[in-house]
Amino acid sequence: MLLDLNFEISEDLKLILSSLNELLESRWSTKKLRAVMEGNKDYIEEIWKEIIKLDILPYLSTLSLRDNVIINEVIGRKLLPGIVVSSIVASRGIKNKDILNRVYAGEIRIAISDSNLVPSADEADYIIIGNRLIKRSNCTIRTFNSLDNSMKISKVNNIGNHEDIEVNNAEIALSLASQMVGSGEEVVSMSIKYSKERVAFGKPIGSYQAIKHRVVNDAIDVELARSLILEAAENIKYAWIAKDLANKKIPKAILSGIQVHGGIGFTDDLDIHLHLRRALTLSKLYNSKVNISEFLQPI
Repeated sequence: MLLDLNFEISEDLKLILSSLNELLESRWSTKKLRAVMEGNKDYIEEIWKEIIKLDILPYLSTLSLRDNVIINEVIGRKLLPGIVVSSIVASRGIKNKDILNRVYAGEIRIAISDSNLVPSADEADYIIIGNRLIKRSNCTIRTFNSLDNSMKISKVNNIGNHEDIEVNNAEIALSLASQMVGSGEEVVSMSIKYSKERVAFGKPIGSYQAIKHRVVNDAIDVELARSLILEAAENIKYAWIAKDLANKKIPKAILSGIQVHGGIGFTDDLDIHLHLRRALTLSKLYNSKVNISEFLQPI
């Protein structure tokens, strides 16, 4: 979070955020994410078991939607593997108790999408497309190298037996938008740190207006998206607008962060491109058309 909201979150949420941060700082890193992208699945199993032990999944199901999106910001900043991310989001979005209990126990993992192009379907036990719950053995998938290879896109076809379940797609969209905001926050934080440390012509580059204004504008864009997500958490009818705004603002802010870092920002040495890959991937999911007529008020 760019703005400190400790003054307006509950003590329970502070505790769970502290526990989650402690776990992810000690057991997860972008170095492990890079290994996952190169095909090492052991790290996925390791962090999935730790998430299950933390009991955060059933906790997310009982939280207010507002607290849920705040937790998803942290998850977005830490760039967990795609199948872990989708299972976490599914634990809030689906309402089938039998399936949820199996997710809580760590027995199954779920890939989610609003179309037959599904990230992480190749690593899932079940796939949710819209409100259809599909066992992986009851469909065929073709997996492609993707922009974010920690959550490769698969095309799901030949869907056989499946179960129609209750799914809150608006809540799923909001959780994904919040994770995108987490990536945006992380990149802005990286830009602020770099602009203070990088010296050019005898001064930190952050002292130059061109850099200063760019970083400030990026921070404003991220906070605008975040503010609308928090508003949508209180009034779910804004969920699709919030997702649409995150889709537009967050990749733009991350690309701007790459430019703040100069030439090195375009290389694999920094983690910014990992956040860009993730944000662009999530931006393609759950993009319901927004009908603004319901938000218009007569003069």
